[in-house]
Parts: sequence; C-alpha cells; structure tokens
Amino acid sequence: MESSDALMLRAMVAVAHADGRLDTREVDLIQEIYQSLSHRALSLAEVRAAETANQESDLLADLAAAAGSLDMPAKEDCIKAAYCVLLADDRITGQERKTLKDFAEVLKIPEIHFGAILEDVTVPTGARKPKS
Repeated sequence: MESSDALMLRAMVAVAHADGRLDTREVDLIQEIYQSLSHRALSLAEVRAAETANQESDLLADLAAAAGSLDMPAKEDCIKAAYCVLLADDRITGQERKTLKDFAEVLKIPEIHFGAILEDVTVPTGARKPKS
C-alpha cells in the first residue's frame, strides 16, 4: 500500500493533470505544496512517477483502499494539497470541486468535515498564478 505522502502527491498530480498535461508551473507548485505539508523536498522524477502511477492505477480505488489505514490528518493533507493546486488558478470549476469531493468520499471524510478542511486552506504565497 502506498504511503500517505505518495497518495497526497498523486492527488495533486491528478487535479493538475486534468487538462491532459503538467506544465512547469504546475510541477513547481506541486513541489512547493508537497514540501510545505510533508517537510520533504520533491524531485521532478517523483512528480513524473506519480503521473505515471495515476495512468496505471485508479487513484480513487487506491485512496479507498488506503482509507482505513490513514489517520485523519493524512486524509486532510491529501484534500488540502489537491485544493491548493486548484486554488492557484484563482478559480475552481464544478468538476474540480466534484473531484475533491470524490477524494473525500472514498477517504471516508464526512461532508461537514470536508467543508471545514476547504475553509481552513491557505495557498502558499509563491503558489498563486501570476496576475496577467
């Protein structure tokens, strides 16, 4: 079974990859958020490995399989990390919010707790998309 940090990384990569690719800005953002939450630097190779893992394995199924063994802070970090990636664009589509909700559902996070997690999130300063 994958570690909570590996699943958190895969969740961030999944939401960033929704447009079909990961650009340099998204990779930098993922690395920044990951380090902020896990206190460990993340290489480009690790981000690409998570991208490959998402292509080869169903993330929702993997999150569901891990739900029983993850503690609540690890589950919260997974949601927070993915949400931070989405917030960096200053907008979240309905489909993106549904994806987060799906993550929370399979992680067995109650809906009211899910809402509280999202309200508590702040995006790291350097992570926001530059204003045009």
